[in-house]
Amino acid sequence: MLRNKLILSELIKRWSLEATNRGELVIGGCNSIDLGNIYGTPLHVVNEARLRTTAYSFLETIKSRYPGKISVHYAFKCNPVPGIIKVIKGEGIKAEVMSEYELMLALKLGYSGNDIIVNGPCKTDRLITACLENNIRFINVDSLFELEKIEHICTELNKSAEVLLRINPDFVPSGMNKGSAAGSRTGSPFGMDLKGGEVNRALEKVKSLKRISFRGFHFHIGSGIHNTDDYRKALSLLKNIINDAENAGLNVDVLDIGGGLGVSDSREMTTLELLLYQAFDLLHSGRLSNKKISFAHFADSVTQGVLSIFHNKKIPELILEPGRCITGPNQLLLLKIHQVKDRKGLKKWLVADAGIGTLTMPTYYEHHEVVLCNDINRKASEKVTITGPGCFSADVVYRNKVMPEVAAGEMVAILDSGAYFTSWESSFGFPRPAIVSVIDGRHILLRERESFVHMTSLDTL
Repeated sequence: MLRNKLILSELIKRWSLEATNRGELVIGGCNSIDLGNIYGTPLHVVNEARLRTTAYSFLETIKSRYPGKISVHYAFKCNPVPGIIKVIKGEGIKAEVMSEYELMLALKLGYSGNDIIVNGPCKTDRLITACLENNIRFINVDSLFELEKIEHICTELNKSAEVLLRINPDFVPSGMNKGSAAGSRTGSPFGMDLKGGEVNRALEKVKSLKRISFRGFHFHIGSGIHNTDDYRKALSLLKNIINDAENAGLNVDVLDIGGGLGVSDSREMTTLELLLYQAFDLLHSGRLSNKKISFAHFADSVTQGVLSIFHNKKIPELILEPGRCITGPNQLLLLKIHQVKDRKGLKKWLVADAGIGTLTMPTYYEHHEVVLCNDINRKASEKVTITGPGCFSADVVYRNKVMPEVAAGEMVAILDSGAYFTSWESSFGFPRPAIVSVIDGRHILLRERESFVHMTSLDTL
């Protein structure tokens, strides 16, 4: 193969991609142009071998670093494709779900109730009932209201439940958009308010409940975290409430620190970057430091944080709920450029067959690399705005993205698209795309392209 050493060495090292002698992008031994032509675009492509390696590495790294019992549960909401979850399950990772659908999917894929943890701020009576009937291991309780509702349903069904209390610690990871940080008091409704005393009231309440057993605490501080030391800092905020629980006669046997660990080569826009981008079309390059997000550094940070608050005490079972760091870097999204529109002296648009209205919602608030599949050696030379097929001006993949010169009919790939791209996708005038996995030069269909018949199958015509 003829290779541009600078570009290809970076692609091989960071994303395990290659190229043909014509410079066409190759993933899992399969030519991306061929995949797009066979299955049509847009198209999700999963690097199966790399996904397996990532899942295995995460689990084994945590096991080797944490001195107590651990349990790792994949966050279904991140990428709920059954074929992808089966790969992750095959490496020994359990399930974390947030809805009745996700619970049904976990059970259908062969998870036992003891392998499943349930989260979410809107647990319906039907979901709670399903949890109790299927003997789900833990329900992470989001509020005092929810605590009482679970007790009521347990009484009606003559069942019992083991719970973790979800805490909102009012902690925003470094560089994160405060408006989307899941552990922020002002930015997120999730969890019980630690500073406002809601957690202490829940501890008092749970002592009086006959059907509910308190087992520990849960928190989740955000998604796409790059500074692993943020987990240690967040854990330090739990020291007093853990002491309060023990003083109330409640054992903290389990500590669930949620998920949120990011990937090295994509990230959420900071608050300032998002404001500048959405208000003035000023797209930051998104470039990160060369520091790689390490599972080992993450595991060490978490271990240090737990040991510091359980000093001279029995350490709890540690539960983790990874999503993005498992699937994010192991999938890409192929788009075809339908036409190029150039208004001299103003702007150049690349009109693609998918956009924010259908598939690329994360590009609204995240930085992702976009590469030309037809010729990765073609030098980046201009700023373009990549738009989707929707008939509204906000259907934008990226504004002012630095790209090579692209012609109509060529394909581009959005990298690191394994987290929340499929979760966010919609049938906004267009069928949802196919999903394929690739391994050793073979491609396997995980999900067929949505048909027009399927799109209207629930309607009365």
